[in-house]
Amino acid sequence: MADQTQTNENRTVTLKIDGVEYTVPASWSLIQACHNHGITVPHYCYHEDLSVAGNCRMCLVQIAGMPKPVIACGTPVNEGMEVDTLSPAVEREREAMMEFLLINHPLDCPECDQAGECRLQDYSYEYGRDQGRFQEDKVIRRKSTLGPHVKYWGSRCIVCTRCVRFTDEVSGTGELSVANRGDHSEIVVFPGQPLDNPLSMNTVDVCPVGALVSSDFLYRSRVWDMSSKDSICASCSIGCNTRVDSDKQNQIKRVKPRRNNAVNKEWMCDFGRLDFEYAYTDKRLNLCRTRETPDARWREMPWNAAFKVIAERIFDEDTVYLVSYWNTTELFERVADELNQVSGARIAGFGKAQIDDQVFPGFTISGDKNPNRTGFDEIFANSAVNLSDLAGESDRIKNLVVVSNVPDFALTEELRAILDRSDRTTVLDFYESEFVQHASVDLSVATLTHFEKAGSFLNRQGMRQHFKAAIEPVSFGRSTMEIIDRVKELKVPARQS
Repeated sequence: MADQTQTNENRTVTLKIDGVEYTVPASWSLIQACHNHGITVPHYCYHEDLSVAGNCRMCLVQIAGMPKPVIACGTPVNEGMEVDTLSPAVEREREAMMEFLLINHPLDCPECDQAGECRLQDYSYEYGRDQGRFQEDKVIRRKSTLGPHVKYWGSRCIVCTRCVRFTDEVSGTGELSVANRGDHSEIVVFPGQPLDNPLSMNTVDVCPVGALVSSDFLYRSRVWDMSSKDSICASCSIGCNTRVDSDKQNQIKRVKPRRNNAVNKEWMCDFGRLDFEYAYTDKRLNLCRTRETPDARWREMPWNAAFKVIAERIFDEDTVYLVSYWNTTELFERVADELNQVSGARIAGFGKAQIDDQVFPGFTISGDKNPNRTGFDEIFANSAVNLSDLAGESDRIKNLVVVSNVPDFALTEELRAILDRSDRTTVLDFYESEFVQHASVDLSVATLTHFEKAGSFLNRQGMRQHFKAAIEPVSFGRSTMEIIDRVKELKVPARQS
């Protein structure tokens, strides 16, 4: 029986779509066969990561021998099938469906957050009628707040049920359902159960028409006023692929998930989606600062002078390095290369504390809230010292270098013990963290957040994922890689001499 099942899973069929022959897996539906070969089939309710509902009827196609068009999302492929996605009958059906869906839809595109990226707008232009024939009063459905991050505009809703299926199948929390019937159908939450799960904002992403909107993004910007850059979420070790949208003032307005079937499909958690405000904290470091004694006032130091001071301290014998798991793999590799040339130097990693994973039916939020612990462990597997062992030592540390870049980080007792034993401490961080405020620190160096620089992280699967700068630098800081490279240039002549 197992062999028979395996055979069926690997079986393929050959069919024709718009006169072109394709060979596809027998398990596919017609809409999958079309989309995977670049053939556009409009749809609202279909989503490749959700079950098939078949209720929007926009994906109708004509199959030879069938009396009328059928839905492509709910029709499996079959050997010898001949499919027409552009026949006059199909075009008439799509036009009729668009007219039906727009009967009660309000003309509020100017104020709708979905304007500019709305399938209802796009399909209305491509497949709809140029004039509406509905003269009766529209059914006005209510607006409501479904949860702390999601609002509902009932009159815009076409009841595709994507959001309901998401809470049933992916988050497994089941807060949403469809109430009433016919043109009075609307999305509601169960009494006393608001939409407040850690994945709730994915319902906004799957909504194709702007019925569900983000409370955190509502009226903050228009999509045509923003630029988008691909990035990687740094809020946990999953490494969700993301898209960062920023406005003309270089302000990040929202972060959305980007499809990667091997990592996060098309989902991400609410925390990671909203975890970007730290880039704009008023505690950002702009330049390098130094002080003669721990009790003295800070004074700013120009970068050229700072690089020389850093060069005197970094990559020297008997130096201890504390490097966080929020740094890039490229930085780890560069530091490892340099430490191989220095005897007596030691390195330890640190980061946010690990908690239990949050496991949902269709997604997992990692309990490791560090984006690159795997990268550190892989590169320094045989050379890193244990942080607890380092904290338990009693000898003074002649020279301590801390490379942090961890937002909202609170010092642990272990890290405090290490800092207290340091005679000379240099901190590389992007804001005035507790590291910078610590009494033993006499040199602080401004760095950039991961939104402002390029690099890569190794997620907990061991997959190396590259990202580029999503916004222009907010401060006058430098990337840690640039700092290391400049310091390396200054150290080379000394080594050669």
